[in-house]
Amino acid sequence: MPPNTPPNASPDISGGTAPAFATARPWVVLVALLFFVNYGSRAVLAPLLLSMEADLGLDHAQATRLLFLMACGFTASLAASGFLLSRVAPRRMAAFSCMATGAVLMGMSAMRDHATARYMFVLMGLAAGLYFPAGMATLGSLARQRDWGKAVAIHELGPNLSFVAVPLLAEAGMRVTDWRGVLLAVGVLGILAGVVFAWIGRGGLTLAEPPSVRGFAGVLRSPLTWLFAWLLALGVAGEYATYSVLPLHLVDGLGLAPGTANGLLAASRVVTPFAALAGGWVSDRMGARRAITVCLALTGISLLAMAFPSIGIVTAGMTVQGAMTAFIFPAIFKELARCWPAERQPTVLCIATPVSSLIGTGAAPALLGMVGQTWTFGAGFALLGGLALVSIIPLRLLPPETGR
Repeated sequence: MPPNTPPNASPDISGGTAPAFATARPWVVLVALLFFVNYGSRAVLAPLLLSMEADLGLDHAQATRLLFLMACGFTASLAASGFLLSRVAPRRMAAFSCMATGAVLMGMSAMRDHATARYMFVLMGLAAGLYFPAGMATLGSLARQRDWGKAVAIHELGPNLSFVAVPLLAEAGMRVTDWRGVLLAVGVLGILAGVVFAWIGRGGLTLAEPPSVRGFAGVLRSPLTWLFAWLLALGVAGEYATYSVLPLHLVDGLGLAPGTANGLLAASRVVTPFAALAGGWVSDRMGARRAITVCLALTGISLLAMAFPSIGIVTAGMTVQGAMTAFIFPAIFKELARCWPAERQPTVLCIATPVSSLIGTGAAPALLGMVGQTWTFGAGFALLGGLALVSIIPLRLLPPETGR
């Protein structure tokens, strides 16, 4: 860092230092907007899944296996991003990911059979997976170290707002067109967002150092790496898998109309943006490990509640589960920063995020689909709830927090 660098400042991508947060806030919001479009491009598939099933002649298991194929592409893209960022500037990769995701959605709108759908879902995962490491690197160049929590909280508004907006937008779109028209419109939006960000965005111009073999070996041997991967997987499964399968459960399991199901799903996620903002503050006050414990307990209980054949109980469970999923991520990343030095954290994320993505966005939806096809979706939610409760046990591997 240059001699004139102020305390707690982080290097900017242009070689200077990150500005005060008030100055950086508009550019942080712009990155969060890109995350909203990137995540919403995948999230829009959930409320459209029933229509896609009927049009393409799929059953529930086949439809959720498409999500697994998308997760495979997403995981491969995440794993490669650590190496790609040593050759491509983060801002350019984030913009390209958004544009490529939009282009794939436009291609998806022309799908006519199951075979084509499989290829398109893999391409969707490959395109979308390039965003997160690039977006986080861009975010890190915009905010000082002491402002990192605020920057991450704003960034996390992207996916959490998409949980509220996407079902409503999808339902509004289905009133004037079909699922193909909705995908086409979202695809055009993704391309435009990527072009705008590439044109006026700030930060994210410094190339990363390629991951080292020695660093990978040390991180792979640590049980904490796999604990973080599992905690992230539970969070992603609660965030994406549960969200993706809930419309099927509400329609097939509880007999709601598709429009009512999408509206109920959006209403249950209204609290998630506030929960994401509150998560970092609460983990600072009560300790990240304790916050994770409470979140896992409430997540498990709410998922078990979603197995009951009652709209009221399921709605309450959906609301609590969505809030806890948004709440837990700041605490997980805070523990990651506490347990690993800064130079090792990218390597940990390079291993943990692909694993958690494959489990949370691929294996978990496929499991819920198989259980729903052979038994009930409620049984699948109960299984996830049991896994969340059991996951409290290995938290004892985390080192004790100083002063607690």
